[in-house]
Amino acid sequence: MKRNLDSKEIVDEFVADLRADLQGNGIQIPTLPDVSIQALFTINRDDSSIDDVTSVVARDTAMAARLIRYANSPLYRGLTRCATIKSSITRLGLEKTKNVLLSLAMRDVFSTGHRGIRQRMETLWEHSVEVAVVSTLLARRYRHLDQEEAMLAGLIHDVGVIPILNKAKNVDVIVENEKHLNLIIASLHMAVGKAVLKAWNFEQELIDVAAEHDNLGRDPGDDKPIDYVDIVQAANIESYQSTRHRLASVDRMKVASLRRLGATPEDPTLPWDEDPTAMQQISRIFV
Repeated sequence: MKRNLDSKEIVDEFVADLRADLQGNGIQIPTLPDVSIQALFTINRDDSSIDDVTSVVARDTAMAARLIRYANSPLYRGLTRCATIKSSITRLGLEKTKNVLLSLAMRDVFSTGHRGIRQRMETLWEHSVEVAVVSTLLARRYRHLDQEEAMLAGLIHDVGVIPILNKAKNVDVIVENEKHLNLIIASLHMAVGKAVLKAWNFEQELIDVAAEHDNLGRDPGDDKPIDYVDIVQAANIESYQSTRHRLASVDRMKVASLRRLGATPEDPTLPWDEDPTAMQQISRIFV
């Protein structure tokens, strides 16, 4: 008969099981909504057209409305307002539309019906949206970066937390103890996030974001161009300013991503909040 385990043994067993899941490709992968999968498949087809993608997006009225709202945001607003799905996709282009649709689909990925982790999942979503907004605004300064991909990168940087929460939801010793849960997440969420994005067949630069965003010792070198890991790592740090989180008090001059993005000892802040209208409207897309 199996003896009762104390809380430390339960946590140790949970972590061992999670590591075994990682090694054996047994992580419970969150499911992307059908419309986003269909849109991805359609956009990635060599013979796909804007009409084809429009037909797919039209199946989800909420997503269609948010796509139109995005195309009319200060990031893209032109002389005329986009009133249809097709005109919105035409303005954005297929590749940008793909990243926007994936970003919009993430709301469902961060949802749960389990009462024990619902608040934690909501907090995770709110933080991910904040990082996505800051990432989008930071990426606008670099012509070689795509702001929609930066937005998606910000949304998925902590996606590895979701399988951990789902695995822990019925383990009261873990899910009811913030200290236990935070330690598990801190040590394993990047490895789990990497596994999730690989399973979703995401591009390597986004997989790198999930796998590296909390690695504050990362320094690709001054000769390397700014990448999405730099953007999201910096946005993540910025999102915790004015809080008691450990990243709020980090020595900013020791973080390569912040230095690479322009932080100096004289002015360690980053200029991502100079357009409050854009910031507000990007945030509204995910409501």
